[in-house]
Amino acid sequence: MPRPIDHLVLVGLMGTGKTTTGRILAARLGWPLRDSDAEIEALTGKTVRELRDELGTDAMHDLEARALLGTLADAGPDVVGAAASVVDREDCLEALRGDRVAVAWLTVSPEIGAKRFRSSAHRPWYGEDPVTFLARQARDREPAFRSLDPVIVSTDHREPEAVADAVLAGLRERGIELGGA
Repeated sequence: MPRPIDHLVLVGLMGTGKTTTGRILAARLGWPLRDSDAEIEALTGKTVRELRDELGTDAMHDLEARALLGTLADAGPDVVGAAASVVDREDCLEALRGDRVAVAWLTVSPEIGAKRFRSSAHRPWYGEDPVTFLARQARDREPAFRSLDPVIVSTDHREPEAVADAVLAGLRERGIELGGA
C-alpha cells in the first residue's frame, strides 16, 4: 500500500544541490519549496552567513532547527531544503523520522562540494580549506544522516534534473506516494 507524505525533505551538506534539486522537485510535484536559508533570510533580513558572523554558529544553527521544525509542523505537502546542521539535533532527527515525512540525502564529494560552496556568497564561510571542512562534516554527520533511513543520491556527476529523477525513483521504490510526479 502506498505511503502518503506531507513533507519531502532534502538533507545533506552545503554544496550538495538541495536548493536546486528542491526547486525541480517542487515544480514537478506542484508543491511549494520551503528552503531553510530563504525562510531564515525572509524572517531576519539577513543571510545565514551574516547571521553566523553576527550571532555565532550555535545561534545560526538554532534558527535553522526552528525553521525545519516549524515547516514540519505545518500542513503539507511541500518540498523542504533543510540546513545540514539539523541532523545535529535530536528534536530535528525525531521530526524527520515522522510518519508523513520522506527524506532524501543528497551527497557530494568534498572536492566537488567545495567548488559549489565557494560559488555562493550567502553560505557561511568556514576557512580557506573548504575541502577539509566538508570532509570533516561528512564524516561527523554521516551516522545521523543514515539514521533517517533516507533515499541516498550522489550529486557528484549528475545534472540537477537527473538528481531529481533519482530522488523520485528512490521514493517510488519505497512505496511513497507523491502527488503530481
